[in-house]
Amino acid sequence: MIRALATALLCGAAIIGGDVLFRASLLSQLRPIILTPGQQALVDPPVGVSWEGPQRMRVFLSNAGEEPRDLGIQESPFQLAADLFPRAGGYQLELRAVQLGTWIRASRWFQVQAAPAAPRPTDHEPRTPDVKDLLTALDAARTARDRAHERTKFLSEENATLRGESARVTQQLEALYKTQEEDAERVTDLERRLRELADENRALSDENAAIRLRLNSVIPCSVWGYYSYPRLQIVPVTHPMLTVTDIRGQVFRGQPECELMRRADASAASVCFCVGNSWGG
Repeated sequence: MIRALATALLCGAAIIGGDVLFRASLLSQLRPIILTPGQQALVDPPVGVSWEGPQRMRVFLSNAGEEPRDLGIQESPFQLAADLFPRAGGYQLELRAVQLGTWIRASRWFQVQAAPAAPRPTDHEPRTPDVKDLLTALDAARTARDRAHERTKFLSEENATLRGESARVTQQLEALYKTQEEDAERVTDLERRLRELADENRALSDENAAIRLRLNSVIPCSVWGYYSYPRLQIVPVTHPMLTVTDIRGQVFRGQPECELMRRADASAASVCFCVGNSWGG
């Protein structure tokens, strides 16, 4: 228990020390921290800009609804001239790394209180409203609206494409499920047929064994005999005669019986051989 508690405390101290070290050294050297102007601060032009971190940064300034303007590479601190703020309103200041671009950047929103002072009209010169600023703001609003419409159209087309893709995938899944069901039915039918064939094979094997048993019980040769010359003194010699019985007329059913008779017969002319087998040969 004490060892686990000590390990937890050591890990916590290492995490806190690493966080402090990286925030104090590495992070501050890579990512800038904007000091002025403050977040959502209300300022009067010209506006002073300063930051901590890399000294050289590329500076961008943009108004609501407008594209950011590239003010080039600047060093902290410097000032934004009054002519960069044509009207009062919200502005965004963005710092980007010179080499890595948008990978390392920082931004700050602030409010400009009033436009740069313009010469007051005399009593003889009537004061006209600033229509140019209104037209610029109107164009910016129209541009933002057109971009929103294009974005909405793109998202609608992408949504329709995704719906079509989803429907196609659903059809493919249904076809796959149907194919799997058909395959399962085929496999079931094949298994049933295999069982039937196995039963038939066992029946044939049993029948074959019974037939072999019957064949093994059958005597292969049922009649034995030999050739003999009954009248050797006659010239010319007569044709040999097949002898299959003994002097009592008993048929030789085995080879030993035939051999016993052949040895006693002086006219024997051959060895005993099978004359008739059980198959009618």
